[in-house]
Amino acid sequence: MWPGFKYVAAFMAGLPLWGIPSTASVEPRTNPAAAPRSDLDALLWPSAGARRIDQRGATVSPADLRDRIAVVAFVAPDCSIVCVTRALDLDRVAKSLPEPMRDRAVFLAVSLDDATTGGRTNDVPALRTFVEGTVGADTRLRFLAGDAAWTASLVAMLRYPSALLPEPPPQVLVFDRRGGIAMSYGGDPVDRPRLERDLPLLDSFAEGLDAAPAHGSRPL
Repeated sequence: MWPGFKYVAAFMAGLPLWGIPSTASVEPRTNPAAAPRSDLDALLWPSAGARRIDQRGATVSPADLRDRIAVVAFVAPDCSIVCVTRALDLDRVAKSLPEPMRDRAVFLAVSLDDATTGGRTNDVPALRTFVEGTVGADTRLRFLAGDAAWTASLVAMLRYPSALLPEPPPQVLVFDRRGGIAMSYGGDPVDRPRLERDLPLLDSFAEGLDAAPAHGSRPL
């Protein structure tokens, strides 16, 4: 493994995604024709047939994320100022990436649903109003409307106390180009310098962290 990410394997044991198996250790499925689910797939689509809609009303599918670095954070229109600053910081990171990597990195902000909000976090128009008032309509971030079932799955995976909702989990999760969990960063505040440094390097691992990086990339 590339020297800059040697600590990832050890760090993985401490990640909050306790319910998500690492793609590096998944046993072969009994059905060889079935495509293995990545860590990212398990996080975003824990149940078959689930649809994910962003603030513009567009569907986000697993195919949209193939061969891309994915940055996943958590927000809610009804949470405190931390959601605003988190969204602003991630928007700045997305805009700072060098070309052509901007097209190979996807920034997803998951809006969690909570019973105390009356379902407003699953309201796409309300989410769009929050997004446009925070980072603008032209942001590269895709905010995904949550629902109660997905929120329950996420808080279980992250071991996040549901009593803290609508304040969302502070983690910023980064997945490699094969959908494997690579890093977990704190979100209060977002460590913009580290993200801006690490994402281009992670992009050089064309087959994910289990394979060697592309020739000419540099360690952290």
